[in-house]
Amino acid sequence: MTVASGTVGRSVRLDTRTWAPWAALVGGALALQLAFSSSSGFPAELDTFLESPIDRAGSWMRTNRLSHPLFTKFFTPLSNAIDSVITHIGDLLLWAPWYVVIAAFMMIAVRVRMWREAAVIGGALFYTGAIGLWEESMQTLALMSASVFLAVLIGLPLGVWAALRPRVETVARPFLDVMQTVPAFIYFLPLFMLFGIGNVPAAVATVIYALPPVVRLTTLGIRQVPRSAVEASEMFGATPRQTLVKVQLPMAVRTIMTGLSQTVMMALGIVVLATLIGADGLGSPVLQSLNQRRTGRGMAAGLAIVAIAMVLDRVWRALAERDPMRRLPRRIMLGAVAAIVVATLIGRSAGRVSFPHLWDMSLFDPIDNGVEWARDNLRWFTRPFSDFVVTKLYLPPRDFLIDTVAWPVLVFVTGFACWRIKNWQFAVFSMCALLAIGLTGMWELSLDTLVQVIIATALSLAVAVPLGVWAGRSRRVEAVLAPVLDAMQTIPSLVYIIPVVILFTVGVVPGIIATVVYAMVPGVRITALGIREVAEESVEASRTFGATPRQTLFGVRLPLAAPTIMAGVNQVIMMVLAMVIITGLVGGGALGFETVRALQRSLFGLGFEVGLALVLMAMILDRFTEAWADRLKPPASS
Repeated sequence: MTVASGTVGRSVRLDTRTWAPWAALVGGALALQLAFSSSSGFPAELDTFLESPIDRAGSWMRTNRLSHPLFTKFFTPLSNAIDSVITHIGDLLLWAPWYVVIAAFMMIAVRVRMWREAAVIGGALFYTGAIGLWEESMQTLALMSASVFLAVLIGLPLGVWAALRPRVETVARPFLDVMQTVPAFIYFLPLFMLFGIGNVPAAVATVIYALPPVVRLTTLGIRQVPRSAVEASEMFGATPRQTLVKVQLPMAVRTIMTGLSQTVMMALGIVVLATLIGADGLGSPVLQSLNQRRTGRGMAAGLAIVAIAMVLDRVWRALAERDPMRRLPRRIMLGAVAAIVVATLIGRSAGRVSFPHLWDMSLFDPIDNGVEWARDNLRWFTRPFSDFVVTKLYLPPRDFLIDTVAWPVLVFVTGFACWRIKNWQFAVFSMCALLAIGLTGMWELSLDTLVQVIIATALSLAVAVPLGVWAGRSRRVEAVLAPVLDAMQTIPSLVYIIPVVILFTVGVVPGIIATVVYAMVPGVRITALGIREVAEESVEASRTFGATPRQTLFGVRLPLAAPTIMAGVNQVIMMVLAMVIITGLVGGGALGFETVRALQRSLFGLGFEVGLALVLMAMILDRFTEAWADRLKPPASS
């Protein structure tokens, strides 16, 4: 009887541990709902407390920009130096005859016998001129070249330092996480306060946004250098500096160049948004096409941005090639340089500098006709779909969170979920973050944005996960999807907005649809990676026990790939948050609209509060999905 009683006691204690937290959740939520059900929203006590001082700081900066030593001794010289670099690169590209520019970039790839890459570079640059966007393309190329150069100048030494000093990496990691998590446009307003409008704040924002990949992959590349190679260098008497320069960096160059390619892609991702703060280049025709609702012309300008991305990517690949056997003889290269110099002199003297008129963006106008036809003939689908998204997916959860649930309940439930998924420290951070959002007056707008983010993420994953599973199980499918995904990731997100706005008019729906198209790419790729990396032994074991392909997929592949798929979910959420400002441009409201309003009217305090709300929301969602992915990982074998 004693043994039986002890067993029953342990069972009761075990059951208590299981249901007690959930009972506390339900009881606490009900108590808070009853206590605060009569309150009218979140008390935004710190709204003016933060907004007013920042507005005053912005006014002070505008007033003292020409006289205060902080600007005259630091920010103005720095701005002038960056602007000088961008201007000189752009002037050089536009001063040289167009065919010389194309030949010079092609020669970088030809130098190491990368003939196909040279052809891609030539074709991409020729396209930008053929549709009448040569000048804008050269301006974008100058801005991106200067930005990537600054990112390398800062990121490469920092990555080397972090690789050699683990403590430096520990200190730098949270800053890199924040830089990569925060949507890029959040940087615009403070940089606008410090540097004014133009190319300089766009370049600095690009550097901040695109810096983490080069730092992380430089650190990774150096640490992956075999220890035996380093020890061999040390045995021959090399100093640490010689070992770094002669052994570690050359062996890590491919990984470093991968980081630089990612930096280029991320930098070009904010070309259009940079136009909002006065940057020159291809962003202007994209924004104009949005205002005019010209899908074809937006596609033409978007493809020009893709062309610049292809050029920079191939140039970095060619510069990364270190095989001396692939290099052309020096006399041939000297002859090519001499030919380019002669061609430049002839072109300048003959006045053959500008790209000749072949076509213009009107070449893409038939696309407008197709979109208009779809608008007029697909109303039977677009109207019900739009109504369904708004009335069934968007309004009910938004109204429930804003009008029905008391704000302390949301804070409490969020803290409970974060505690269960990770630990009490994360719970405290998340609850404090939500309180900070509410106290600055962004509570309802943040909930509105959160609902849009959740809907867009769910729809993105509904498309991305099946496609990723399909691609992960079939190399042929992956090969077909690869160029499509590359284009979707490189074409500016505003280009997606134009046809969607025409089909669905302005509002929440076009923003959500464009966000799904833009954000699903990492979900497809990372899901395919997870499915492909499932150990073949596990799949064979499932088949041996008689499992069908469907049972193997749902019982083996997906569970084992779940941590990787959750990493893809994390990236999808970050991409969705990066589209918040785009949804604001087309009537999505919420924090996106407030961001646009703050940028256009120089409302520094409002911009800071919106940025803070987005940053805190991104950090909560980022850490929550990372913790979820960690919980899905199988236990490490001993």
